[in-house]
Amino acid sequence: MLVLSRRVKDSIEFPELDIKVEILQVKGSTVRVGIDAPVEIKIIRGELANESTKYLTKKLNVSGDSEHEIRNKLNSLKIAAAYAKELIAQGEPRLAASKLDASLASIGGDSDTVENSGLTALLVEDTANEREMLAGFLRLHGYNVRSVGDGVAALEYLEANSKPDVILMDINLPRMNGAQAIRRIRENPAFDGIEIFAVSGESPSQAGINAQENRIAKWFQKPLEPSQLISAINQHVAITNFA
Repeated sequence: MLVLSRRVKDSIEFPELDIKVEILQVKGSTVRVGIDAPVEIKIIRGELANESTKYLTKKLNVSGDSEHEIRNKLNSLKIAAAYAKELIAQGEPRLAASKLDASLASIGGDSDTVENSGLTALLVEDTANEREMLAGFLRLHGYNVRSVGDGVAALEYLEANSKPDVILMDINLPRMNGAQAIRRIRENPAFDGIEIFAVSGESPSQAGINAQENRIAKWFQKPLEPSQLISAINQHVAITNFA
């Protein structure tokens, strides 16, 4: 922290940010400060910022949660926000609002059953709300989505159904984790050609898996940026199909 002594009418400027802070008045233990900044820059009093943090912590019930749980909740919110934005763009503001409300309230239910004519994705995620939001987001971008809650269910799905074009695999899963499921998939020649994308709060080394050796197309760290996920999947699938 930079500590400065200033008199009335003295100022502090941040030229690269176009921000100017000026001391307007000093009276007893109170200092009046004027701040001139671009409209897009948020300015929040410290006590209000603290109250906002307390509210968010209470609202999302993150106090005492593990880092993994907090990352999952942040991930769910980011996906819900991206999903709602897409719904609004398609003229569905009420549906967007209901999805956001559901995400905030739960931080599940089955995913939407709307079908598209595009590629098929198997989504493996144990958090119901996150699974629903990400499945809906993928559907809006043309994917037929099937979703399951753990590695065992993913393998059972693959054994009983036509293989999907892509798999989005969470890593921290019950019964069989994502790293184990990916290894099992890669050991089975019947599943060759499936593009696997990992979604995790951990790095590959933390998860104990070699991404290159197990042919993981891309490793996405939570909290996820859904638009980047879609872009990467579309680009990778397009390159694979062209090849």
